[in-house]
Amino acid sequence: MKKVPLALGVMALSSLLVLVGCLDQTGPGGTPRYQGPLFRYHYGGRTHLPTGTNAVAYRAIDALPVTAELRAEVAQKFAQATLRFWSKDLPPGVTDQSALLRPLFDDLMVAPALVEVRGPVGNTETVVAIELSEDRSQLWNVKLRQLATAWRLGTPKEISAEGARGWETKRAQAPSTLQFLQAGQWVFLGLGQDPMKALLPLLTEARKNGRPLLALRESFLEMSVDFPALKAWFPILGRYPLPAAVASMSARGEQVRTDVRLHYAQRIPWKPEPWRLPTNFVGEPLTSFTAMQGVAALLQAVKGPMDLGLNPLPNQAYLWGISHPQCRIYFAVPVAEEGSKVMNNVALKLPKFIASTVYNARGDFFYNSNRSHLAWVNLPHVIPVIAAEKDGNSDFLVGGDVPLPGKRTPVPDQLFAQVRGRTNLLYYDWEYTQERVTHGKQFYQLACLATGRPVPSTNSVAKRWLSAITPLLTNTATEVTYVGPQELGLARKSDLGLTGFEIATLSTWIDSPGFPLDFSLPPVIPFTTSDSLTHRMTSAVPRSATGPLKPLPAKAATNGPLTAPKK
Repeated sequence: MKKVPLALGVMALSSLLVLVGCLDQTGPGGTPRYQGPLFRYHYGGRTHLPTGTNAVAYRAIDALPVTAELRAEVAQKFAQATLRFWSKDLPPGVTDQSALLRPLFDDLMVAPALVEVRGPVGNTETVVAIELSEDRSQLWNVKLRQLATAWRLGTPKEISAEGARGWETKRAQAPSTLQFLQAGQWVFLGLGQDPMKALLPLLTEARKNGRPLLALRESFLEMSVDFPALKAWFPILGRYPLPAAVASMSARGEQVRTDVRLHYAQRIPWKPEPWRLPTNFVGEPLTSFTAMQGVAALLQAVKGPMDLGLNPLPNQAYLWGISHPQCRIYFAVPVAEEGSKVMNNVALKLPKFIASTVYNARGDFFYNSNRSHLAWVNLPHVIPVIAAEKDGNSDFLVGGDVPLPGKRTPVPDQLFAQVRGRTNLLYYDWEYTQERVTHGKQFYQLACLATGRPVPSTNSVAKRWLSAITPLLTNTATEVTYVGPQELGLARKSDLGLTGFEIATLSTWIDSPGFPLDFSLPPVIPFTTSDSLTHRMTSAVPRSATGPLKPLPAKAATNGPLTAPKK
């Protein structure tokens, strides 16, 4: 089996890997440390979620009626995508059988289950073990028999093994064998080449102890993914190489703890350096703060035209958001040379980079060389800017989706103390997730407007789910640390396992027409010549842009903490 069902929690864990994943530099001489399966998913089931005062928001979100609607939509879309993914391995002329597959995906979202895929790619063996009621077990039996007939996988033949009874089909083409077995409350599926080795140990364990594997103890979800080995199935991994990852989610008081270990094939190209914190730029009312090292290695790993006018590439970057009815995101990047000199190069390169990489980009670029200030104007609701600034003796490039407020209230030093002096820290992020979900949703709306796309509907199941869960979310804190030469560790404490922008991205992905095999925004509306992106160099800000370039005041915070949470 190439692709296996992923519950909502699996997608949450997967999204955590993107930022640090691009540090992987697999090549000759690498020494892979990960020796696990291509994919492993072990879920304790909704009935075994933490109880009492543990994971309160997570359980409240899980119990919402709209969450049940979202699970149903995700199950339906996975069922519909199965034929597209399997088309090359099925006989010509087979038709969509999502109606048969849908109940199986429904159960995999909520029941205690193990899904494991072992390689190599091209000769995989997949096993599924799931705990079901008798009526659901019989439903799986009937639906899978009908699927085997519809997809011409062979004629079911009765079999038994280790006290379990069921049936199997065989065909000449790989994967050649499909097995269905039932023992007590557990249903077992095997798919691969005969003889299949991975299913027998589960059946033996079930015969001895009544269940095929130990129940999850501290965590309620565990998974591992060998991303480098999956490049043949997912070409995008060739451009954004992710390392093998082992992850878990567990209750930690009222919140959820997420732990991820990232295993690299080679030494991680990272060396610690003193943090150059932009203390004079970050101001209240703060809703998020992010600090990261290793940015240069990440940019170098991303294939494609990345000429941003920065040489050398920056190795640190900082992001923060402030409380405001509209999305407000700012950034600061420390640079090695005089900021105004660097900014002159960026002003020449950045507009060309955006024009070449952002399809259908609208608006105009204006550069004020006297102020070392580049603005992207004539966009709806935002005025992205970037300028050279100084913080003490350090040079920075500072910008945001609107100009930085002229007057800023300093944040408590407790926030910067989370980062300052730490030599094993690559990434730190704190946020008030409730506001960041809203800003994340607005970010994708702005991205559509800036590229001439219709704004997505706010009435989809995913967007209604987004609105329903937002009031239940509080703080999220994430750290990525250096564990060893080929290993990083990610730890997160949150309500749902995701940051606000990740939750907004998940809802956007679910709404994508190609979900779950593709991520895309709505199709573009073709632009006219007058809409196309232009680039104007001036020694002073043009009269037409003078107004919008004035600093915009930030609305005072009305809720949420203004400092980093205590460890």
